[in-house]
Amino acid sequence: MTNRDRVIDLYTPVYDEFLWDGYKSYQQVHPEVFKEITDKTLEYKTNELSGLGEWEDSEEFDDGGYSDPTLGYEKTYTQEKRIKRFKVSFEAVDMDEQAILSKVGLAKSMGYGGSCKVEREASAVFNTGFSTAGPDGQYLFDSDHPKNPLETGTTYDNLLSGAFSHDNLEAAETEISDNFISEDGLPILPGENPVLMYPPNIRGTVARVLDERADQRPGTANNDINRFTGPKKMFTYKPVEWWWLGAGQGRAGSDTAWYIVFPSLGHLKIIWSAKPHYNSWVDYGVEAYCFSGRMLYDVGADNWRAFFGSTGV
Repeated sequence: MTNRDRVIDLYTPVYDEFLWDGYKSYQQVHPEVFKEITDKTLEYKTNELSGLGEWEDSEEFDDGGYSDPTLGYEKTYTQEKRIKRFKVSFEAVDMDEQAILSKVGLAKSMGYGGSCKVEREASAVFNTGFSTAGPDGQYLFDSDHPKNPLETGTTYDNLLSGAFSHDNLEAAETEISDNFISEDGLPILPGENPVLMYPPNIRGTVARVLDERADQRPGTANNDINRFTGPKKMFTYKPVEWWWLGAGQGRAGSDTAWYIVFPSLGHLKIIWSAKPHYNSWVDYGVEAYCFSGRMLYDVGADNWRAFFGSTGV
């Protein structure tokens, strides 16, 4: 009978290779916008600490002008374990010379399933953002986000309107200009051009608006200028299509919603206690070779300023 050392020699390298090949074969999108952090603590807490606000007028010999830093809202990430396992019986090996090859699909599926789990839960931050509260108590995409915990009477808006189009993208830029304000009331200057995230169903519409060759605005009788392809554009958008944003694929996904994301702010996070990894062992009690994949993480948004979004309707 195959002994333990033989199993380790034959199975571990093969399954480890197929597991990681399967995991990497799927094009992951969440790294485009989520900041990945490795942290071994039970809970990972964030709280925005902005500047001191605009400088104040002062007179000669004035002894004032002191201000406290402005705090934002606290967010706690709690990493949870996700696993997938399968077994291969001794009999399957004893009676089938192709046992290893016949189980390759299971190993690949384990890795692919782990990849999809991360993608689904990361996209859910977007998909559920129109109905799930963020750290400030408002929906992640809402029209009345408080300026900070002490100045709740002043509010900002990151809920965009309408289906994706040239005109609605132009309106979105105006809204971003009016509402991209920090906790201390100063304008936020994006460190990079934003990511335009969208589901597959509006791929054509996005292409017609952002294509550099589309000098004319799509759908206009008078061949109006497409402002997003010329020198007058505010941003050069990076279009990123995400399958998991679509209806039926992601958690509460939509075929019409679209988002403008500012990844460099770091407000979208995935906190890893343990990246996806693989183990194998022999269970002599049930006479089986066991294979296991596991990972620990949490994913979320700790500030609405990470993105602006429209339901597309």
